[in-house]
Amino acid sequence: MSRRGADAGGAGWDESLPRVVGLLRAGLPAPEAWARAGVAVPARPVGTLERAVAGADLLAARTGAPLASMLLAIAGAAADAREADALRRAALAGPRLSARILLWLPLAGLALGSLVDARTVRVLALTPLGWGLLVAGAALTWAGRAWTGRLVARAGAAGGEADAVVVASALVAAALAAGASVPGALRSVAEALDEPDLEALADDVGARGGAPRDPTPERWEPVARAVLPAVAAGASPVASLEAVARSAARRSRTDAAIAAGELGVRVTLPLALCLLPAFVAVGLLPLLVAVVGGGLGGG
Repeated sequence: MSRRGADAGGAGWDESLPRVVGLLRAGLPAPEAWARAGVAVPARPVGTLERAVAGADLLAARTGAPLASMLLAIAGAAADAREADALRRAALAGPRLSARILLWLPLAGLALGSLVDARTVRVLALTPLGWGLLVAGAALTWAGRAWTGRLVARAGAAGGEADAVVVASALVAAALAAGASVPGALRSVAEALDEPDLEALADDVGARGGAPRDPTPERWEPVARAVLPAVAAGASPVASLEAVARSAARRSRTDAAIAAGELGVRVTLPLALCLLPAFVAVGLLPLLVAVVGGGLGGG
């Protein structure tokens, strides 16, 4: 997800959008407010937040919905995303560093073997057995590197799937507070965020009065649980949607912390199954061959 705005200072959306809101509330038209705030509406939005900003601006221009309230909702979601991202990076810093250090273990084994007995390099470079050990060590190192990279990437992405729920819930709540209907708010936000499943929920709410025809996708279940009972009872789901946004933001931070903790344990698998055998293949076994071979030759 993109968490940065397009203003000249490079500030995040949580910092730049409130400047636009202040100018809008001072009575400036939207184009002038964007320009004076030094913030550009994303022309080719990438990521949930950028799509939300571009969609809010388009929605306000088309329907006259208050842009300021939608931008404040996006700014709040951006602040939650920034906090979750910072916590995620801080929690992953230690495991990532450990993973990088472990990737150098086979080279450390080769260097150690060479220091103990210089004939280790000769065994690896000039004998068929050494060539086989080099191939095995290189393959194991590559496998360990790829495995560790996937583990780190998966842990780094943990919690990010909740960002769309945070933004969507906040935007739908803002649109409802501005007077939009529940199906209309859901459909507008779904189009802005390019979320077909959320648009399907809007169609169900409009057609069935809150009774979905098909099971709601797991990611959007919190939004459905916030909206459907309220629609059935004729109540406003604004408060429930705001609670969903806060809960999704907390879940994002919690999932990131759990993934970082699990990473510290999971990196032991490529260490034990790939990197340690590579260390033995290019370090200890050639050293053993050199020592034994040298001893037999001396005898």
